[in-house]
Amino acid sequence: MRREYANTIINQYMERIYSYVSQRISNEADICDIAQDICFHIYKAALTKEIYALDAFIWKVAKHTLANYYRKRQKLYYTISLEEANLDFEDKRTSTLQNMIALEDYHKIRQEISYLSKIQRNIIIMFYYEGKKQSEIAEFLQIPLGTVKYYLSEAKKELKKGMKKMRNKKDLEFNPIEFGVIGYSGSNGEMGDAVNFFRSALSQNIIYCISNKEFTIAEIADMLHVSPIYIESELDFLEKYSLVIKKKNHYISNILIDEATEEFCQKHRQIYEKTSSLIACKLFDEISHSSYLDSDDIYGPKHDKNYIMWSLLFYLLAQTKNPSSETMISFDEVAELRADGGKNLITASIKTSAGENYIQKTHLNQLYGPCWNASNDITLWLIDGDWTKKRITSHYGGSNIEYDLILLNRFLKNEKLSEDDYAFLCRKHYIKKTKQGFILNLVVLKESKIKEQLLSIANKIKTKVLHDIDIELTAYKKWNLENKQLPPHLQKQAEYHLQHMFDSDGWFMLYAKKALVESGRLIPVEEEQKFSVTQIIITRNKECVYFH
Repeated sequence: MRREYANTIINQYMERIYSYVSQRISNEADICDIAQDICFHIYKAALTKEIYALDAFIWKVAKHTLANYYRKRQKLYYTISLEEANLDFEDKRTSTLQNMIALEDYHKIRQEISYLSKIQRNIIIMFYYEGKKQSEIAEFLQIPLGTVKYYLSEAKKELKKGMKKMRNKKDLEFNPIEFGVIGYSGSNGEMGDAVNFFRSALSQNIIYCISNKEFTIAEIADMLHVSPIYIESELDFLEKYSLVIKKKNHYISNILIDEATEEFCQKHRQIYEKTSSLIACKLFDEISHSSYLDSDDIYGPKHDKNYIMWSLLFYLLAQTKNPSSETMISFDEVAELRADGGKNLITASIKTSAGENYIQKTHLNQLYGPCWNASNDITLWLIDGDWTKKRITSHYGGSNIEYDLILLNRFLKNEKLSEDDYAFLCRKHYIKKTKQGFILNLVVLKESKIKEQLLSIANKIKTKVLHDIDIELTAYKKWNLENKQLPPHLQKQAEYHLQHMFDSDGWFMLYAKKALVESGRLIPVEEEQKFSVTQIIITRNKECVYFH
């Protein structure tokens, strides 16, 4: 990647460099040598660092290389004066060219210093820029000398880490970010879907500004080039719903934000594709080779086994337990109780070309759920994906589904319904009309021994697979946490999400579906069935006519 970057720069500027030198040197051989030297210095610099202000850097290298040529020859074969070239030859310690290249590192270091804590920044500036001794810094800041040494050491580590990473923060003033996927786990409140909290591009960019560092209103306004009045208004709203935390006059984000890179997408795909395929395919084979699908405790329309497996498999995959659940961080430890009555964790991802391509290829943008709603007698569980007709909307669930559950429960008891009630259930594709009358159009699983037996099989398979790939999975989680650069208060949230990989998370569902379809185990359902597939009723109703 770095070599390609260097080659691109040289190809872009080679002709202009030759033209620049030929206007100042008359000897053709010298022109070629000097142009070659300029390209060599630029190429060498580009191999080791990201060059900021590329155009200015190129012509400074050209001017300084020319100046070195003049110094050696002690002749002036050029058409402009040294003053016009704006060159400085007073530094005798190193060559001017080396100083100029080092200046790129200087600007990079200055950028990295801005990401240090306040006390680290102060110590770095006093020590390196003001030339103060460590004892003088300790006296000035009124802290122990040992503390100064500690912070100086830690700051050096952070700078080194930042220089290696070559952080290239977007200039939000001219190139604002945009959230892609905004999700939540838990229950929503009066505000509804999590996307409703981010009511403008401004609120999204504010959250991004303070995603891993505390800033004041004035500092955020300066970064976004927006009046502090607007920033303050948005922060008041975000703080009200616990999306940001205020510490004195500083603010920091209280939600997890991901910014997908090519490396992340590659590692994520590898671990999910392998693990999901192993779990889903093993579970399919175990169930299909057993007699469970012929049990009277599982109902499916026309006893279509492919259709039944679409609903049953995803329900079981999402319901399996993590084998280390006893030592896991609980939802209550990390969930936020928000001012609108919701209790949830909110996450957002920044739109990047790598991330958008990944989402489009996996169809994550078409995934909704899993969702489940329950009454006293039944639970309605479903998940939407690119294989269904969309049923889950921002209005789905809670009180909006109560009427559905009541009518479904009555239908399962074979109670007489009104024409309007039958029409309602038909519109929702819960039932369908036949010559013999109305029949249930969903898969039903009786909450009895068979449910526990199926879940036991799924849990054993999952536990075995996760045990077999434990080294790979642990390495992935460690890498993921180290690359997020999270503030301490979000560390536990990140660990919580990672511990629930391959529970009911959407990526698990997507890659499981991919493996099952590509292996021919599941066959895509007919167009009409897409309105009801991967939707299942779990009933405790002893009067359910479908089990008599």
